[in-house]
Amino acid sequence: MLYRFILKTLSLMTSIASCSLYASTVSFTLDTPTTVEDKSIHSVISQSQLLDHITEVIDTYFAFTSPLDVHFGENDGPYFDPEENAVYIPYAFVSDSKRYFEKNDYESEYGVTEMNAALDTLAHTIFHEVAHAYIMDQQIPILGKEEDAADNLATLMLIENIEDGDIVAISAADMFAFESEDGPDYYDSLDYIGEHSFDLQRYFSTLCLVYGSDPEKHKHLLDEVDSEALGERKELCEEYFQSVQSNWHVYLKN
Repeated sequence: MLYRFILKTLSLMTSIASCSLYASTVSFTLDTPTTVEDKSIHSVISQSQLLDHITEVIDTYFAFTSPLDVHFGENDGPYFDPEENAVYIPYAFVSDSKRYFEKNDYESEYGVTEMNAALDTLAHTIFHEVAHAYIMDQQIPILGKEEDAADNLATLMLIENIEDGDIVAISAADMFAFESEDGPDYYDSLDYIGEHSFDLQRYFSTLCLVYGSDPEKHKHLLDEVDSEALGERKELCEEYFQSVQSNWHVYLKN
């Protein structure tokens, strides 16, 4: 499960140089787990090196003015608390994700173990919540849904900085699709005014960014969309990725 979370060479070198000049602005706190399942997830996270690599990416690209704590072990979440300037993630989020991937026989279908896929989802989620913290910290203007902007930044950070980050992002996208299958058959007015886009929208938006980042490598990624306009949509995904990439890097350190 360690192979996936290796920083791309350039980012790693930049991060090492940066860390030598200042302390990290993000810390990870892992509460002592109390259940057998939580103990298992705690052990996996501790041994995966995932948090070390995410710290390196944050130190390289995020100019936080206030230290941010990412806290594991709460019952609620994942969410960013602006008053505490902290991200809270339950251990159960990872174990629940793993069950979704097991239910869908993910390793047999896609060649990624269910635990790796759950860690992929966790990586995307951490970057998503960190994005909310960064938007507040830097007072970044967001035209549209902040949740969509956070999804975009999370996906961008994976693609640009994590080895096989495109595959990591696809796993996270698939999680949105699986959650959508458990959703209601119809939506009421409260769903339509919610802060998040629908799970299937988040799924396709993430895949669109992955496709747009390397159309040749991912030329079949969006083939499940049965539409005569798919060719045009794929071209728009290329433009979408370039736009997300250039716009976010206005506010990132590098």
